Amino acid sequence: MGTQDYHIGVLAAEDGSAIIAVTGEIDIASSLSFAQRLSAILDEGAAHVIVDLRTTSYLDTTGLSVLWESAKRCRSENRELAIVCSAGRVREALSNSGLDQVVVTRATLDEALGHPGTTS
Repeated sequence: MGTQDYHIGVLAAEDGSAIIAVTGEIDIASSLSFAQRLSAILDEGAAHVIVDLRTTSYLDTTGLSVLWESAKRCRSENRELAIVCSAGRVREALSNSGLDQVVVTRATLDEALGHPGTTS
């Protein structure tokens, strides 16, 4: 794959959650763009931000760093960041970094949308 296959889409869910979906590789070539889009979404103030990585084929340390910084920002602003990804290389990267221990990680978008940060 490569950066030419990289794409970010931004959606708003009915509950007001912001969803950023990334297709392709998040690597040194694309991580700045990813960081800028994610930061812009956080600047808009959504209480629940979901990063959908189900169609992300690769996530390197620069992408993990963007997610870590975004998670820290959300925590400090009393907001929630959730990550959606299935089994595979991206899930392994999240697990190996320990990020899946500090950020809500779900296998499906429906699960992430059903987890607003409080238990009902």
